[in-house]
Amino acid sequence: MLNKIIFSDDEINLIGKKLNSAGFTSESWSDDDIVRLKKKIKNHYLTEQKNICPYCKQKINSNHGRYWDIEHIIPRSITPEFMFEPLNLCMSCVDCNSGKTNNKVTNSKAKKKYPIKSTDYIIIHPHFDDYEKHIIVIKEGFYYVARQKKGEKTIAICKLNRFYEFSDFGSCVQDDDRIFMLSEQLRREGSEDLKKIIRREIAELAIKGSG
Repeated sequence: MLNKIIFSDDEINLIGKKLNSAGFTSESWSDDDIVRLKKKIKNHYLTEQKNICPYCKQKINSNHGRYWDIEHIIPRSITPEFMFEPLNLCMSCVDCNSGKTNNKVTNSKAKKKYPIKSTDYIIIHPHFDDYEKHIIVIKEGFYYVARQKKGEKTIAICKLNRFYEFSDFGSCVQDDDRIFMLSEQLRREGSEDLKKIIRREIAELAIKGSG
């Protein structure tokens, strides 16, 4: 879980003016007068996250914008009112941000007060959730297994198993390769609870492959 960014008084005044300006929309994020503010947001969360994407857990040893996007956890296109809310901000890798796009991530209808309960969200919230409680990372950037429903939603919405979607492998090779990675993870895993989840996933893939 992350420590949120703290804005200065001047930055708070700038944000207030922006939110109350005529014609303010989600597209106001591209305005020139908040460039420095966005740079501060980026630097804070990359440092706080140690250059690790909160969704796929890949570590990217570069701060270049080609690899990172400022992430609005509740999409700004849905609720522009939360565009500068510190608890709605983090950095995500470009692939996760592109996969997540404008998908619904919360059951809350709030427009003024940001929802701060983990239960308000259907995906893992970087500020409120313990990632490991919801997802087992078999291999960063390649394959993930959900432990709970919120993990399933995060994998689906952020397209975390996207390696297989874009590979040239056939479905049988995909399943064989997944079983191999799961088996390697099973060999290294110490938790009996996690072993049960991994064994179940291997069994489901094996049954699917023999059908």
